Amino acid sequence: MQRPSSIINFERSFWTSTLLGLGGFLYSWNTISDLVGRDPTLSRWDGSMGFVMGAVLVSFAISILLWYLVGRRASNIAKWIYVLFMGFGLLSTLGSFNDPAAPKGIGLLISLTTSVFTAASIYFLFRPDARAWFSKTSVDPAKFE
Repeated sequence: MQRPSSIINFERSFWTSTLLGLGGFLYSWNTISDLVGRDPTLSRWDGSMGFVMGAVLVSFAISILLWYLVGRRASNIAKWIYVLFMGFGLLSTLGSFNDPAAPKGIGLLISLTTSVFTAASIYFLFRPDARAWFSKTSVDPAKFE
């Protein structure tokens, strides 16, 4: 079955958001290291930055799995898990405006831009052609243009 344009746009938005998020993480590495170093619980543990890296890698792996299940396998369950996880992430970004430890300047701009692409990726999952694709019915891409 041919993938509809909304699913292709979902993937484009997903990968843009994911790569921007990875870039933002790398850009904020020193800030993250400082925050971990100041945390009384984490700073006592020699592997604290390894834990942070592990958490980022696991998060990235889950995102890739969800992308594959949503964008390539038309899994409706994975779509809702993606929407739930990313929705919490969007709310977290909005909540970070009141957090003094939240990124500022370029870091904030990257975070907000990532959130815009994440919101767009969710939007594309609910377009009529995407809904038809998830229901596994035959999709004629010309019908939705």
